Amino acid sequence: MACRGSGVRVPSAPPSTKTQGAFPASFAFLDPIWAIKRALAMSDTVKSRRTSMSWTARSGSRVRTRLLAVALSVAFLTTGLATINVVSAQAATVITGVDVSKWDHSATSAYPAGTPIDWVKVKAAGRSFAIIKASGRTLERTNYRNPYFANDYKQARAAGLVVGAYHYARPALPLSTATDQARYFISTVQKVGSFRDQKTFPAVLDLETTGGLGQADLIAWTQQFLNTAQALTGRKPILYSYDYFVRSTLGNTKQFSSYPFWYARYTTTVPTSATIPGGWSQWTMWQYSSTTTTDGIIGAGDVSRFNGTSTALLAFADGRKSGYGPPSIPLNPIATPGIASAQLSWTVPNDNGGVPVNRYRVSIDSGPEAITPTTSFTAVGLAPGAHTYSISAENLAGVGLPATGSFTIDPYDVSTLPAPVIPVVEVFNPATNAGSEVNVVQVKVTRPTTQQAIRNAEVTVNITPELGNPRVPQVVYTDAEGVAAVRFKSQVDAGISVATTAGAWYSAVTKSSSVRIRPTIKADLSASVIRRGTSARLTGSTSTLLAGERVYRQTYTGGRWVTRAYRIVSATGTYSFKVTVPTAGRRVYRVVLPSTSHHLRVVSRTRTLIIR
Repeated sequence: MACRGSGVRVPSAPPSTKTQGAFPASFAFLDPIWAIKRALAMSDTVKSRRTSMSWTARSGSRVRTRLLAVALSVAFLTTGLATINVVSAQAATVITGVDVSKWDHSATSAYPAGTPIDWVKVKAAGRSFAIIKASGRTLERTNYRNPYFANDYKQARAAGLVVGAYHYARPALPLSTATDQARYFISTVQKVGSFRDQKTFPAVLDLETTGGLGQADLIAWTQQFLNTAQALTGRKPILYSYDYFVRSTLGNTKQFSSYPFWYARYTTTVPTSATIPGGWSQWTMWQYSSTTTTDGIIGAGDVSRFNGTSTALLAFADGRKSGYGPPSIPLNPIATPGIASAQLSWTVPNDNGGVPVNRYRVSIDSGPEAITPTTSFTAVGLAPGAHTYSISAENLAGVGLPATGSFTIDPYDVSTLPAPVIPVVEVFNPATNAGSEVNVVQVKVTRPTTQQAIRNAEVTVNITPELGNPRVPQVVYTDAEGVAAVRFKSQVDAGISVATTAGAWYSAVTKSSSVRIRPTIKADLSASVIRRGTSARLTGSTSTLLAGERVYRQTYTGGRWVTRAYRIVSATGTYSFKVTVPTAGRRVYRVVLPSTSHHLRVVSRTRTLIIR
């Protein structure tokens, strides 16, 4: 959707100046044993025996100890049990779908008026939903209706897909244009279906341009459109936009965070609550690519992922239900103290807000939240004394009110602390990538018994290209979802080593992975037109790491590519072919770098030479 046919591209957000989730190197609690001993030492009187410890303190010492207890709770909120798995990005079962417009109906000789989409094939390709452009406002006229909308909408539904419709916004003054566009959009969709049907998404506003409006007017225009669409359909609309637009153009406003967010950001890094703009705690859908092919649709296009299971998708897309809001308070919270730890458990809220609860946020002593998908949580690294907790349920609509409580940790001897155990560490990275693209290694650290995120876990990532010098190891720390990420570029295959640092509550784990690379290769002709009998040069370059390898010049003839010559890549990564053609005509060339044990096969762009 984003920008197909609109002339707008979806950029990523401006590069951050900070490592995601990074902690200062001086943060003392990275050594948990030291931290606990230090907390105990703050007491005025600590009497230790071989198997027991008594704790007394005067008022001032209690204050200091209490402060340390809070810090300890924060530092070790989610450290705990943890197995290590390595999978490529998107390898797990995910719910994906497409969005289309008239630009996905390219004309061909068989279909000069536009090729129809085969929605049965789209469904068979594994897509679960389809969102079709219904309307928009063009520069030439007030309203525009996609000529393919009605057929696409009906046929996608008939194929068994969850369906939706979007309006491409053209903000303008006066603000009443928002109401006009919303009415036109809703009436266009209602001619072919109802927003109150099963397997039907709420109305979608595609917001990518300003229309020349300033920030305040743009926010007001957007709100008026959403209000009108909700009033006409009885359902809370979805807002689609891209990262930079929300952060910069909309000023990172949180005004729309109560609406389902369809987040456009083309990356292999799954967005987390720490990286989403605009005050949203979760994305409802994530458009992660605009160049993915889907059987049944001509060419490459947009693909998005739904944030949940197939059951959650059907619940969210059930138009018979008007409910869409944060869940109510978790029920029956229980805290069971242990040695320097506490086991929390609870039951699901009475009211899920209209969409399934998909995770919970837990905080100890008002510290940073950590996330768990289950109804249990283990807090560790707790100093003796009183502690508080809060537990909030979360769904795609937001975070509900918390259940709160308290518990007390009895005095203990550090020698009685449980032995470190092994955390669950998942490593996500692309199996293959282009040398021009950024590779993202994403590490998720969780506790197996509760599946809770382990926050602030120290992770060292080593990237080792098969040729050239190794990279400097990068140290990152996991966020509230237990996720940390490292980015790198490489022109050759690279090995990836991930290691978690051992702590008092979990042991160190290491795992290896790799990514295969298609190097960058360039090819250009010295002239686009020559006289027959004269020559031109086909020159290009690739990485200097590939010096000494062969590149092959191919010509397209007789319906196939034919290899004509090869050259050796120079020490500077360059090569050059002399091209002489004795007859007039048109020649198409390309350069091929074959696959080796260090990289994948890559082909240059084609170059056309006219001979007169």
